Amino acid sequence: MKVVPYLVLIVTLFFGCGRGSEGLQRDFMPVARGEIGEIILVMDSLQWEGKLGDEIKGIFREPMQGLPQDEPMFSLSKASPKRINSVLKSATNMVFVMTLDSKTTESAQLRGYFTNQSLKTIQSDSSQFMIVHRDEFARGQVVLYLFSSSEEHLIRKLSENRTRIQEFFESNERTRLKEQLYKSREKGLEKAIAEDHPFSLQVPFGWDLARSEPGFFWMRFLEADKEQNVFVHYQPYTDAAVFDDIARYRDQITEKYLVDSEKPTVYITRQVRDDIRGVTIDNLNFDGHYAVRLRGLWKISDNSGGGPYLAYVLVDEPSQMLYYIEGYVYAPSTKKKNYIREVDAILSTFSPATIK
Repeated sequence: MKVVPYLVLIVTLFFGCGRGSEGLQRDFMPVARGEIGEIILVMDSLQWEGKLGDEIKGIFREPMQGLPQDEPMFSLSKASPKRINSVLKSATNMVFVMTLDSKTTESAQLRGYFTNQSLKTIQSDSSQFMIVHRDEFARGQVVLYLFSSSEEHLIRKLSENRTRIQEFFESNERTRLKEQLYKSREKGLEKAIAEDHPFSLQVPFGWDLARSEPGFFWMRFLEADKEQNVFVHYQPYTDAAVFDDIARYRDQITEKYLVDSEKPTVYITRQVRDDIRGVTIDNLNFDGHYAVRLRGLWKISDNSGGGPYLAYVLVDEPSQMLYYIEGYVYAPSTKKKNYIREVDAILSTFSPATIK
């Protein structure tokens, strides 16, 4: 994947965890199933209703940034450890939560997913509180175990690592989306991009060229109920001051290039009203490049439409080229979370051309 979370989850520990896949060969496992962003959570019911449950809900049900209406980052479904059947175990994303100080029968059942040595280690080593297993009960599955000797300690660890956990699942879902999107590709358009511009970009089937000229490329995907767009602007990198006001830099690009061909006075700009969320900006690593990510809302200058956008600004040091890459969505009266995830998956395939 191209977009790398700024912290990486511990995916291996010195103790084993989980019993579901013992003796099973991966080829004979069921294939994992689930919608993008869907997570099955397995934890004690009393803890779910208490402070630990509130912390878990806050992590996974936090509204995704940059959307016009609140949409939780993930669809979280709680399941009792006593009622985990083969259907639930085949979920693509699962989270198990366990603390040793809980004495309920459900917590006792949860401890059964850990070896005796694991339980001793959890009791003695407070630094370890999560582990990721892949293909635990089904092929293509990701299972996150969250654990601690006490509920209080786990709550503190989860609070400190909220973004790590969110970014991990976002990265995992981005990879899944790419597998779906790129079952078929527009190879002709990909070739044209590489020939006409100093970058490469993978193009899913059905996307069309909207505009291409030196310094700018734009493509789109149109359906009856939605429109998705991706564009790339580039220019020689001359001044770090561009990072001081990236939102305004975006305005300069969209007001010049994203213009109605029949009405030149109509263009795409940002929504900046006081009653909406502002632009969210954070820093991250984009395929080895320092990058700034923007999330916000766009609109047509005549107020005839609008929606969310997500963008990255980065400098390719070998070529000293400044790139602004963005995906934006128009889908009125429709949830937009996964549409934004799709354009983000496309943006993650962006790569500056290699200087030979």
